[in-house]
Amino acid sequence: MPVYTVHLPSRGFRSDMSGFALPGSAEPAIRPSGSAPSQAALVDAAFVPEGFSRAAFFLGPFWLAWHRLWLELLAWLVVFGLLASGALRFIGPGTSFMIGFLLQILLGLEGNNLRRGGLARRGYRLVDVAAGATRDDAERSFFRRSIESGAPLPAQAEPSAQPPRLPPHPQPDVLGLFPLPEDPR
Repeated sequence: MPVYTVHLPSRGFRSDMSGFALPGSAEPAIRPSGSAPSQAALVDAAFVPEGFSRAAFFLGPFWLAWHRLWLELLAWLVVFGLLASGALRFIGPGTSFMIGFLLQILLGLEGNNLRRGGLARRGYRLVDVAAGATRDDAERSFFRRSIESGAPLPAQAEPSAQPPRLPPHPQPDVLGLFPLPEDPR
């Protein structure tokens, strides 16, 4: 089942609702406590899939431009410009092709992470993780949870500052590697 990270713009947050934490997370809330998205901010939600991006692999520079990843596009153009122009005289054309192919595989593997970084630079925040059989199902479940509860996820109790204390474990008198035999009572 495909998994998507959900990002919302920072400008649409209100401070009249409680914060939240990801399910099963021992960390405090991703967003600062006391902030929740307005319904207007939900319209600008960005869903980024997890996993390999075939579009980034096959359509590298066009995919980067479509998602407005300008720094990454510039780096792609510089690297492939050097490989295509033959400016690197110490490698042959076969090696140049192989390096380019491996870089495209890397772009396919890391494309969605680059997109998350671009969203973070534009002021978006990670607010939820949604899953569904299709992207539409994931969007539906996220919006239903957000609108019904007033926040993308219900608030969770913050972890206590001190870890729980375990009862003291009796230390048996041990000489060498073998413990003393038990008393046969």
